[in-house]
Amino acid sequence: MANFSYLNKKRNVGKGGCSYSHLFDHFQEGVCIINEFGNIAYMNRAYEKIFHVNNFLQEGKSIFVTKNDDFILTAFREKKSLKGKIQFLKASNDIEGSASPLYEENQFKGIIAIYRKDVMKEKETNILNLPTSFEEREIQLDHPFLKIIGNSISIKKALLRAQKASKILSTVLIIGESGTGKELVAKAIHENSKRNNGPFVAINCGAIPSELLESELFGHEQGAFTGALKRKIGKFERANQGTIFLDEIGDLPMEMQVKLLRVLQEKEFERIGGNETIHVDIRIIAATNKNLEEMINKEKFREDLYYRLNVIPIELPPLRERTKDIPLLIEYFIKKISQNMEVDSVKLTKEAEACLTAYEWPGNIRELQNTVERIIALADETIIDIEHIPRNISNLYKIHHVEQKSIGLINMNKKGALATLEEYEKEIIKMALNTFGSFNAAGNALGVTHKTVASKARKYKIIESEG
Repeated sequence: MANFSYLNKKRNVGKGGCSYSHLFDHFQEGVCIINEFGNIAYMNRAYEKIFHVNNFLQEGKSIFVTKNDDFILTAFREKKSLKGKIQFLKASNDIEGSASPLYEENQFKGIIAIYRKDVMKEKETNILNLPTSFEEREIQLDHPFLKIIGNSISIKKALLRAQKASKILSTVLIIGESGTGKELVAKAIHENSKRNNGPFVAINCGAIPSELLESELFGHEQGAFTGALKRKIGKFERANQGTIFLDEIGDLPMEMQVKLLRVLQEKEFERIGGNETIHVDIRIIAATNKNLEEMINKEKFREDLYYRLNVIPIELPPLRERTKDIPLLIEYFIKKISQNMEVDSVKLTKEAEACLTAYEWPGNIRELQNTVERIIALADETIIDIEHIPRNISNLYKIHHVEQKSIGLINMNKKGALATLEEYEKEIIKMALNTFGSFNAAGNALGVTHKTVASKARKYKIIESEG
């Protein structure tokens, strides 16, 4: 039985109420802690890596709606210790897990679960033999990969894996949000490979209507269907002796997935309306911004195709996880766009740069590039300050940085006097509920239980009392 008191005394207060980073962040084993309500209170970096999840997105969520494994869920339901092996689709090997209940003064407070990969199997399946940890200075990239802007360790690691993949002919699956540069990485793999003298052919599987997709990929013969006035050579045939890049592979219809699987296995196909079997020598690189494992569970993506594509997975980090690269990218885009527009280059003030760096960029690098282009196009002067930045970005910065910095943690009333403790408490509870929308989420943020938040909200008449 795990003793919760020790963890509770040692914890650091932070996002979501508490953080155990000082205890677990440097563990090689994955650690996940859920509270007595079944909400994720903490996960360390190793857990994020093992299960390919993001702490920012997962923390505070109910374990009943997450999809990693049933291991911790079973331990929570039965309130007992468990130990054994689990399988997770994204992991290339088995995962060993152990879970124990947390108690404080005989009161159940949640579950702590610890996970580790099967080390022997991991060594056998580590195709690329990537180092588990290294310093930035140790990463040496070939010229095609140096074209991709970024010095953060996360992008360098992804590029190093891509560079290793370029030396062999295995199929590559590039995983990343929209706008993270998946096609740039695919081109760099091609340019750094022995096939660099052959064609690089790209196709966006989600941008072509399903009824035209087969013709685009495999071509058709004259008269194969209404409108087929002459023979059409498809993308696969054009990519012979080179590389084909299948972007947004998750949008491929099921019937096309079957035909793609045959090409992967046999390296042959027929044009629509044709009898000739065409053999091709191609390297396939696919990319997706979707969770293919979830699509497999929903029977929207073939499992056998997934394993054929996912020989060498490369995950590209979103821009919010590599903020140190944002100033570099801004500088690069300013120079490139100014030259294309044939206008004078602009310069950002420190506050304007801080504003752009603080933004989370849901559209990633593509959104950043478009924003820089908009700023340059609308600029009347060469010095860009915060008022020249789009309001959706600058307003967030002012709320979270400028205003908080100026008012400090304690606010005086209009006469410059301190308020009472109850007045502060009322304001904090009200702000937490307005910000997070529920007792549970507000409690997680303030480091108290949802019952405490509800009780205080009724006390201060923030909500109506029941009955």
